[in-house]
Amino acid sequence: MNHQTDTRTRLITEARNLFAKNGFSGVGVREITRAAHANLGAVTYHFGSKRALYDAVFVSMGDDIATRLETAAAAPGSAVSRLKAIVHTLFSFFREAPEAPLLILHEVAATGAPPPALVPLIRRNLQAVERVLREGRAHNEVREVDPMMVAFSMISQAVWFALVGRFLPAIGVVPTDDGSFAARVEAHVVETIRRSVHPEADTP
Repeated sequence: MNHQTDTRTRLITEARNLFAKNGFSGVGVREITRAAHANLGAVTYHFGSKRALYDAVFVSMGDDIATRLETAAAAPGSAVSRLKAIVHTLFSFFREAPEAPLLILHEVAATGAPPPALVPLIRRNLQAVERVLREGRAHNEVREVDPMMVAFSMISQAVWFALVGRFLPAIGVVPTDDGSFAARVEAHVVETIRRSVHPEADTP
């Protein structure tokens, strides 16, 4: 990685953490460049503006998860096994990047909508799930379902747990989590999705 690429990557990484904590308006360029160990003009040089850097943060994050989901969707195996892999990918991503849902929440709270830069990447996520369901339906592995609803159920449960899972031990809902509770939640989501798409669900 050359110096310019390294600086750009550091700016995105540090901006991502800062925007997740304080939102777009709560973070200044000076704060970002200081955290990234870059000069004050680095944001303008690499992105043009703080807003463009903000968009780049969402594109980087969104492309990461979309690429992971597409890889899981394209893996060999049955439709149900690939849906399970997608759920696991979601939980793994949010475990590695707990700041991701906070970023989205800040933007939705401020504007009432997802950031425009993220919209095509969200569509890629939905299309990855839809592709698995369409192929599964063609092979009689799943019943006829609304792909968007299945994708929404999978993604929203993973996001919800990423947001509140860390607080559950503090309020006494679950014991201090050693990872086993997260695994139980993931397994529950997988089982819920499996039951909802199973062909026998069409049987009266």
